[in-house]
Amino acid sequence: MNQGKPPPDFAMVRAVEILAQIAEKQLKSAHVLPPPIDVPIVLFNEHIMFVIGKTQRAAVIAELGPGYAFPTKGWETYAMHEGTTRCLLSALYNDDVLVGADYYVAPANRVPELRARNFGEFRFVPGQIMIGSDMLRLDERFVAVAEGPDARTYSHTFEVRFPGGVAYVQGTGGNVQRLVLYAIG
Repeated sequence: MNQGKPPPDFAMVRAVEILAQIAEKQLKSAHVLPPPIDVPIVLFNEHIMFVIGKTQRAAVIAELGPGYAFPTKGWETYAMHEGTTRCLLSALYNDDVLVGADYYVAPANRVPELRARNFGEFRFVPGQIMIGSDMLRLDERFVAVAEGPDARTYSHTFEVRFPGGVAYVQGTGGNVQRLVLYAIG
């Protein structure tokens, strides 16, 4: 006997089964990232290297001077020139050790006017990826993803994970416009 319980709503049970099938299909078709590479991704130029978990704030200040608190307190940002392109280089630290670096083409009229430095071109290694690079020539370890920092701003986002961090290359129109490093785990 049912002992006071209402009979199951078969339409609701069927709806739940259908939703479960859709979710299972999406999980199976979701893009699975390859395992992390075994070397760190480094943002560098001939003067300085930004390595997650290793670069010290004091070394950056010794080379670049103090940064500007942008986009928020905790970040230290510098204006740079990549040829005729104005870029921003932002670094984030935890206990004076680098946990984030962001190098990107400065959007017009949305960033503070900082004194730009001619400090040389920054790039990711491995891969020799720079601002303005052709996104079709990215290192094969970078995989297209739908998510990433400010993904709505860029038409393409590529990611690679490495021990202790993740790197993103983002751009629009086939050209690299942003290089990002973040600590994870």
